[in-house]
Amino acid sequence: MENIPMSIRPARINKKSVLTLLLGLAVSGCASHTPYSTPQTAPVQKDPILDAHFDEMLIIPVVINHQSFNFLVDTGASFTTIDKRVAKKITRPLLTTEIAEIYREGLTHINTVYDSIKPESDIAVKPLPFSIGSEEIRDNDLWLALDLSHFSEAIGTNIDGIIGIDTFRKLNWMVDNKKQRLTISKDAPGANTYQKCIAYDNRYNKMPVLWFDVDDSELALYVDTGADSNNIDIEVIKMIEKIKGKNAVTHNTENSTAADIGGIVTENSYILKGITFAGMPLGEINVSANQNKHFAIGMDFLSRFDRYAFIPSRMMFCYDTQGIERKEIKAQRHIAIRARDKQIEVFYNPDDVLKKTGLRNGDILLKVNDITYAPAQINQVREHLKQTPKGKLKLTIVRNHEQRDIYL
Repeated sequence: MENIPMSIRPARINKKSVLTLLLGLAVSGCASHTPYSTPQTAPVQKDPILDAHFDEMLIIPVVINHQSFNFLVDTGASFTTIDKRVAKKITRPLLTTEIAEIYREGLTHINTVYDSIKPESDIAVKPLPFSIGSEEIRDNDLWLALDLSHFSEAIGTNIDGIIGIDTFRKLNWMVDNKKQRLTISKDAPGANTYQKCIAYDNRYNKMPVLWFDVDDSELALYVDTGADSNNIDIEVIKMIEKIKGKNAVTHNTENSTAADIGGIVTENSYILKGITFAGMPLGEINVSANQNKHFAIGMDFLSRFDRYAFIPSRMMFCYDTQGIERKEIKAQRHIAIRARDKQIEVFYNPDDVLKKTGLRNGDILLKVNDITYAPAQINQVREHLKQTPKGKLKLTIVRNHEQRDIYL
């Protein structure tokens, strides 16, 4: 939700270099990104406050006034947020006099990936005590109240709220991708319980920053756990092409539809090569381009690790991995879908995109190649729709209460 400029800077030139002047240095680098040497013994750990299964995105149960709600863990959100329909039932807007000046300055606009939107006057609401597992959170200064319906449609799970960076920093977050488990603890895990730990950069109201390398240049990218994909400003994509050559950037999709906090947008995507993280090559990575100075990696990047942890008190990112190198499959088509009423349906597509497919907006998607997917697996469905070779994709749909098969 929140975003700020990043930096790609040559490692061996002064601050007045053309590269730095072009893109600006947004992160001062308050911590080195050199890997830590780990201690010999780990401290005794208390039981976690929550251990939960996740499908694709990090969604956890949150209890407010003895009611359970689904919250998305989103480091890209500056503040913990609640759906405006829920907010009207359980809390009230804050008066201007109840909002500290430092917050009022940040509430004049909301930066999205593709735009900057002016919020409604009642966006800031009074926070209530809430519980994540056994831990009660009582010290948020404010919540935001926003329409989260597009998030719910995009993720495939009803989202009642968002755990923003203000709450994220209070706890430790351990993700096991192989077991699909998210563990949250008050105590920080021992660094030596992971294969490697590196420092991340951070500052008030912003996302964690991890550092990547493009030859002799460093690339700072924010970590947005509320996004399934990666998103980079087009100027940085051009700069990577300038450093690595034309073969490092492949145009993947054009004018594809995506959901943003501001609504439905169109985007172009590219496959990038030649980027490394902590000395490990990424191989290929798919990124969506924007012109709004947004530079972030999402769950697509984090899924490359076997396990990983964010430890805010130490500003550490720890991980286990056998390697994070991947080869991306070039898109064969783009069909936009959403989750609604516990179903996945074709939606948000321009008519000219669907004309040659036999599909229509509103078609209910029952099966993909004879496999049924739950709404929470909607990102898997998107990948199949995008990457399955031509002539190999079978879609079983329902239209006007009639079931039919479509082959693409």
